[in-house]
Order: sequence, then structure tokens, then C-alpha cells
Amino acid sequence: MKGEVFIDSGAFIAFLVRRDRLHEAAVKLFAIPPRRWSTSVLVVAETYGWFVHRLGEEAARIFRDLLRELPGLEILDTDEAHRAAVSRKLDRLRGVKLTYVDASSLVFIERRKLATVWSTDRHLAVEGSTVLPGPPPH
Repeated sequence: MKGEVFIDSGAFIAFLVRRDRLHEAAVKLFAIPPRRWSTSVLVVAETYGWFVHRLGEEAARIFRDLLRELPGLEILDTDEAHRAAVSRKLDRLRGVKLTYVDASSLVFIERRKLATVWSTDRHLAVEGSTVLPGPPPH
């Protein structure tokens, strides 16, 4: 895959949870990693919380292990300028019902000029990125 990829919580969850409807699609994505990939500390916190509260501490530990095993995964942190950009993004996209984490991800995606996002969240396509594997079928 060309270019950097941003990874959202839904892709991590689909990859690690075998019963997830998008598990096979996520496994295919992770089987051929991009040269550059990133996620954010907020996505990590959101995903870790999802695992610990829904599947328990062992599942959350497995997620932490995965983060260490992904070669070259960059975990992006926030600062005051980023938080201000998130606030502007939330104001500009009022009515889209974005979470703070999604708005933060959109700021990173925009700043890094990323065309591809691995996610199951349709909101991350709101500004034109391709979202793979995409939202689960209804």
C-alpha cells in the first residue's frame, strides 16, 4: 500500500476479535502492512478502554502487545495546538456527530495529507479519505 495509513480503533478491534463481522477484512489489511502507519494516543486510549471494558484485561493486554509488534507504527500525541485544531474541526463539522477522538483523528489525517484510513467508522471519510475495510454491513 502506498503512502501512510492512519489506523482507527475499529480496525484494531476487527483485527483482534475473531467474531467481528470485519475480522477477515482486517486480517487481510494487516497481513500486508504499509511502509508507514500511524495512530494516535487518543485512539490507543479509546481502543484499550473498549477491550478492557468489553473483553477484559487480558484482551487489553493483547492489544498493547499488538502495538509493540507492529513494525514502525507511530503513535501520535496531542499538544495545545492540536487540541485547538480539534475544537475548530468540531465547530466546522457541526452536525456530523463526531466524537472528540474522531475529530482528533481527522486533524492528524488532514495535517499528514493521508488518503487512507483503516477504520470501521464512516465518519473518518467525511473529508475524503478512503476508509478500509469500512463500516460493517447492516
